[in-house]
Amino acid sequence: MAKDAQENFKQWRTLQRRVEEAQFVLVGIGNLFSQSLDGMRTDPFYAPLLSQAGQEREEDRARLEQYLQFHYIQRHPDGRLGKAYEKLAGLLAGKNYFIVSLCTDDLIYGAGLEEERIVTPCGGFRAMQCGSLCVTDQEALVTDRQVREELLLSIDACGGSLDAVDFPVCAECTSPLWFNRIDTPEYKEEGYLPQWRKYTAWLQGTLNRDLCVLELGVGMQFPNIIRFPFEKICYFNQKAHFFRVHSRLFQLTEELRERGESIAADPVDLLLAMGQEAGR
Repeated sequence: MAKDAQENFKQWRTLQRRVEEAQFVLVGIGNLFSQSLDGMRTDPFYAPLLSQAGQEREEDRARLEQYLQFHYIQRHPDGRLGKAYEKLAGLLAGKNYFIVSLCTDDLIYGAGLEEERIVTPCGGFRAMQCGSLCVTDQEALVTDRQVREELLLSIDACGGSLDAVDFPVCAECTSPLWFNRIDTPEYKEEGYLPQWRKYTAWLQGTLNRDLCVLELGVGMQFPNIIRFPFEKICYFNQKAHFFRVHSRLFQLTEELRERGESIAADPVDLLLAMGQEAGR
């Protein structure tokens, strides 16, 4: 085993022990866990559709690209990410945990983790919204699974033409629907706020308790959601222990060095590799 791999394995064992012994486990998941969309540009099905979307005005282009990204992720989910989430679910099994994720691909759902213990403040594909300032009395979000299923089937059968796709519209103002994601104009935070309130209530219960904090692949995108708050949580809770796993941005602040571990690794690779080691 290479020196770096040996060090990672040693730190992984420490992480496992800390999780097992902790009363609470707080997990932050960053964009190193996000599904790559690079393959769409060269895929014979998606490339022509993206080209057509690119000819539209900016707002329409952005909305159409959301639809195509949704279809790509649903039809071609990254199996490695799914397995990594399953390993994480195994690590957290039986623990009192909460997960804050910056990912918008929704792959975290359905991998064995409890949905009531997950908040995704950047949104995702599980709800849709009107992109305009709709002033009717309609519900803020469209969460009907059938709407999304019909969109998938319509793109399946489009024959390489966006004109053939039956895109969903607002039932009240007939404006095209967007997905409830942070990159949507007039992003409606109603999609994540109920879970965020559960998270903050859960977090209050961890004060001065044995807390293990895992930060997996969190960079400097939206640092005020995970990176900076997690550092603050550990700074004030003297019973907390911090693990920061990232391939590049793994460094810890000076204040956390005595109660923290920095692991220079891709968190997906680490979960998969260490899961295999644990099974031997």
